[in-house]
Amino acid sequence: MSIPVIDERWTEADPQAAWAVLDAENKHERILCVAWRLFSTEGLEVPMPMVAAAAGAGVASVYRQFPSKRDLVAALVTRRLEQTQQAAEAAIAQPGSRWQALTQMLWTILERQHGDTILGEAWSEVADHGDVARATEATQSAIDQLLDGAREEGLVRADVHTLDIRLVFTATRAVGHISPDAWKRMLELLIDGLAARPGPND
Repeated sequence: MSIPVIDERWTEADPQAAWAVLDAENKHERILCVAWRLFSTEGLEVPMPMVAAAAGAGVASVYRQFPSKRDLVAALVTRRLEQTQQAAEAAIAQPGSRWQALTQMLWTILERQHGDTILGEAWSEVADHGDVARATEATQSAIDQLLDGAREEGLVRADVHTLDIRLVFTATRAVGHISPDAWKRMLELLIDGLAARPGPND
């Protein structure tokens, strides 16, 4: 089973290029790149002028791309949610066990995004933003489909819902301060907790 690769970093086509030579799309991507790096290392309190300086742009140029800092944070969260939605939809399209599709999706996403320790806080701050709310709903719908299939197989606990999958992401990302590879053990334990257990008559 193959799940599309999800880039674990925000990337840009030419990070050395001067701001003035970039087109609108690459300006947009550069701001996303530098903002995510700054927020991840310095916290969400980083002001927009610092984002602009890191991008090599004027503050007004950043505000032309993102009317407010809230919109910028929402764009970052929306991008991550869309990537998760795409991975879930790719898993749904794969033949075979829904449980296997679900667990491989979790491994694929977290292998590339386990370092996104700021995502949970950012998501909480902009959860009611229109773009984030729509992306959240679409992502949850895709994950629900996987969970429904796994429940029909009898391979996932009957009480598991999309909130539990969000908890898996949050908990797995949170253990990076213990060890760079601690997320792997955490994910193993959490997947085991999602699995259905045979009843006394099975």
